[in-house]
Amino acid sequence: MAKQLKTFETPFDVYTEVGLLGEGGAGRVYEVRNDKGQSFALKCLSPDSITAERRKRFKNEIGFCQRTLHRNIVRVLDTGILSLKGVMCPFYVMPKCKGTLRSLIASTPADKVLALFAQVLDGVEAAHKLDVWHRDLKPENILWDEGSLLIADFGIAHFEEEALYTAVETKVASRMANFMYSAPEQRVRGAKVDRRADIYSLGLILNEMFTREVPQGAGYQAVGNVAPDYSYLDPIIERMIQSSPERRYQSIEDIKRDLIGHKNAYVAQQRLDEATRQVVASAAPPAFEPLKIVDFDYSDGTLILQLDRNVPSGWAKEFQQPRGGHSAVAGYGPETFRIQGRTVTINARENESLIQSLVTNAKNYVDAANRGYVLQQQEQAARQEHAEREAQERRIAQEQLRANILKNVKL
Repeated sequence: MAKQLKTFETPFDVYTEVGLLGEGGAGRVYEVRNDKGQSFALKCLSPDSITAERRKRFKNEIGFCQRTLHRNIVRVLDTGILSLKGVMCPFYVMPKCKGTLRSLIASTPADKVLALFAQVLDGVEAAHKLDVWHRDLKPENILWDEGSLLIADFGIAHFEEEALYTAVETKVASRMANFMYSAPEQRVRGAKVDRRADIYSLGLILNEMFTREVPQGAGYQAVGNVAPDYSYLDPIIERMIQSSPERRYQSIEDIKRDLIGHKNAYVAQQRLDEATRQVVASAAPPAFEPLKIVDFDYSDGTLILQLDRNVPSGWAKEFQQPRGGHSAVAGYGPETFRIQGRTVTINARENESLIQSLVTNAKNYVDAANRGYVLQQQEQAARQEHAEREAQERRIAQEQLRANILKNVKL
């Protein structure tokens, strides 16, 4: 008898099971296809293992992956609920990827490892900056597709209170779900587990990507033994996998600084954009909503234009000195407008045609200023990133010089 394929319905689509992609302690991941023939992956809690805690954690996982728009965190596309064995089982739909990091490790040459690992760092760091730590990092939970790596399966992640839909307390059993890559503190009842546990797991994964072995105790296979050009990673990995969390790197940002100091151009710093609550590259300018003219007046020979808000620092320069060409009435160029707060003024004769031209030109200058301000912020961010990279490279060079002197110079 042919197996009856499951059908998953949501308010927006219908997905039909194609096959099973994976199975864990709490659920299954299926390949599914919608009515348009598009393929996706679908994660569904298993009816035999559903508990109140797992429902709450699944809800948190869905919410985080829906809200977080980051190129290295898996995106939840759709959600629903299915009755299995008389149990209502929640599920979510995500992009179907070609495989996991596990399938890449054996075939990735040494000179390609750090470019891939930089994406893993970005994804985990993005979660950390949103006060979420994964606590179950392993190659099987890092998906890959078309050159991109995505952090997935936040099923036992810690979510700060502001990100919680419901209060959830981690139980020892769920902390023990991942033994090989778990940090020592995850194996101790009642121990504090925070983002530094992820740093420990990342150190194991980085070493494995070069050596094909997971460090366990002293005397593990070092990167320098298999890829001498990358021996500088061994002290970094050693610090990442310290048994005591206090002796590890305290943030992924610190790890990145050391990698950048060794001239790894593909490693980039990130920051949390407070306006959008998304994690973006440090070189990306802050989100900017274009200004616009919302009102005007004319009194005692002065045209008064009101913007929708106060201008940010540097915007007025872009208004008065537009990049590229601009139109102007003779004697009334953009440099003759005065800008203070949200008010733009210019002295003008009592002539309706002239005033109309000035209003029209001012709107064009505002548009040009908005574009120029974005470019200005991009240039400033690029300069700051370049200066930061140079500072880290100088720091590492000085540290290496000091180490060589202390090693080779005799007293």
